[in-house]
Amino acid sequence: MRVLLTVFAAKTHLFNLVPMAWALRSAGHEVLVASQPDLMDAVTRAGLTGVPVGDELRMGGGSGGGSGGPTAQTFQGMSGDLVWADERDADWERLLGAFTVGCSVQYEFFAGGAMLDELVELARDWRPDLVVWDALTFAGAIAARACGAAHARMLFGLDYVSRGYLRYRELLRRQPPELWDDPVSDWLRGRLDRYGLGFAEPDALELMTGQWSIDPTPPGMQFPLGLRYVPVRQVPYNGPAAVPEWIHEPRTRPRVALSLGMSGRDLMGGDTIPVEWMLAGLADLDVELVATLSAAQLASVPTLPDRVRAVEFVPLNDLLPTCAAVVHHGGFGTVVNVLTHGVPNLTVPAPWWDEADLGRHIAERGAGLVVEPAALGPDSLRDGLARLLHEPAFAEGAARVREELLAVPSPHDLVPAIEALTAEHGTGR
Repeated sequence: MRVLLTVFAAKTHLFNLVPMAWALRSAGHEVLVASQPDLMDAVTRAGLTGVPVGDELRMGGGSGGGSGGPTAQTFQGMSGDLVWADERDADWERLLGAFTVGCSVQYEFFAGGAMLDELVELARDWRPDLVVWDALTFAGAIAARACGAAHARMLFGLDYVSRGYLRYRELLRRQPPELWDDPVSDWLRGRLDRYGLGFAEPDALELMTGQWSIDPTPPGMQFPLGLRYVPVRQVPYNGPAAVPEWIHEPRTRPRVALSLGMSGRDLMGGDTIPVEWMLAGLADLDVELVATLSAAQLASVPTLPDRVRAVEFVPLNDLLPTCAAVVHHGGFGTVVNVLTHGVPNLTVPAPWWDEADLGRHIAERGAGLVVEPAALGPDSLRDGLARLLHEPAFAEGAARVREELLAVPSPHDLVPAIEALTAEHGTGR
C-alpha cells in the first residue's frame, strides 16, 4: 500500500515518525514524507523520501517563522490553555478561546495555506491508501478526505488536543442557541469547502482526532478518552550521528547526562531554565556530567565547572546506556530515550506541552523525581540527583518501566494492525 506521512517542519516531530515510517517501508510499503521545504534535509538524512509542500516554516529562533507567524510565546500560551490538572479548570470560555486561536493561528500556521493546498494536490495525484499525520498537522486529515484515504494520527505524548476537544464538544452542547459558537467546525468546513468537499458536524471529531491514533506514549500515561488508540513502542531515533569515542572510555565516577532537548533551543526561542543554575547544582557532586548544550546555551556560563563535558549533540540512544542518571526537561523524545534504557531520572519540566505531567508520571512509577518550578534551584537539583544516585529504589523503578515498554508492540509488530485498519477505513479505490 501507499502511505503518506505528513508533519510540520519541526525535527522533533519528524523524529517521532521515523521509526514507524521505516517499519512500513521495510514491510514493503511505499512511503512518502510531506512537509515544508525546510524539513527536507532532515527527512532525507533519515533515509526517507521527502516531498516539499508549501513555503518554508522557519520555526527556528522563536521568531514564529519568517512568514509573519506567531511567536513561540504565543504557541506556549495557546498550548497552556489545553493543559489542566482538574476538569473543573476547563471551562467553556477557556476552551473556546484555545480552539478559536488554535484554529485561526496555530494550526493554520503549522499546516495551512500553501502547505495544505499542495498537500491536497499531492494526495490527489499520488493516491495514498493511508495518511499518517502528526497530531498538530491537521492538513493530513483534510488531504486524506480529499483523496479518499484512510488516516491516522501519530501522537507525540499526552493527547491534550483530544481531551480538550472532547470537553469542548461536551460544553458546546450545553450552550444556549443564541450563544452557539463553534470555531472548530467553521475552520474545518472552510478548509473542506476550498477543495469541493462536503462537511457535516460529525466529521469534525474524526478530522480532529483521526480514524485511529498510533500512540507511542508509555503504558499507563495516556488519558482514558475512549478513542481508538493503537499502542506502539517508540524506538528512539536521534538523527544521523557518529558516536564519539569517549562514550565507551573507562569511567572513574558515575556518569550523569544533562539534556534540555532540541525544541527549546531550535523552535521555542531558548530554554526557560537557567543553565548556570543547573551546572552549579549538579557539578558539585562527584560525577562526570555530560551536558548536551549548544554554544548559545552556554553563553551565560563564564567557566565550565570541573568534571563537566559540554557537547552540542550526542545521540541519547548511545549515551544513556553508559549513565547512572539523567537530568532532563521532560520532552517526549527525551523521555522515550530515558525510559527505553531504564535510567533513573530527574525531570526539570519545560513549560511547552506535557513535560510536567510526564515527569510526574515517571515519579509516580518510582523511576525518578520531578523538580516543580516553585522549588527549582541549585540545591533542589543537587539533592534530587544525589537521591537518584544513592537510593537503589529509583534504578529498580526505572527497570520495571523499561520492562513494561518492551512488552508493547514495536513498529515492526504493528504493521499488520495498520494494514488491517487501513483496509477497514479506506474507500476501496
